[in-house]
Amino acid sequence: MEYRTRLAANLASESEAYGYTLTIWGSGALLIHSYSVPGVARILSFVAGALAGFGLLAALAFEGFSAEMHVEESPSSLVVSAIHILSTGGALAAVSLVLDATPDGVALVTFFLVGALATVTYNLLLLLEAVAVRAIT
Repeated sequence: MEYRTRLAANLASESEAYGYTLTIWGSGALLIHSYSVPGVARILSFVAGALAGFGLLAALAFEGFSAEMHVEESPSSLVVSAIHILSTGGALAAVSLVLDATPDGVALVTFFLVGALATVTYNLLLLLEAVAVRAIT
């Protein structure tokens, strides 16, 4: 086995999920910083928001919920694009701005919105990263 080739394959296949994990974890940490440790209702609200954001994007990408998910293999891109600085950093910046602007009395709604915002913003910025890499190469 060629170790560098295997490592490269692992990193290429993990990079988008890795960036999304950092975005969701970071968003949750920002919520905890703003509201302290959440109870079950707030956690479920956050998860519901993330699911709603993902569902919205999936419905747009696949033209509805009953379509089959057939995806073309994406072309290779620059290594730097696998780090997802724009998508992860941009999504966390958007979450931070929303938290700074949200009044304290709407925590349950805020948890839902942050889950949705983190998911939607990360994926849209990930798309922008891919477009930028294609333009460069």
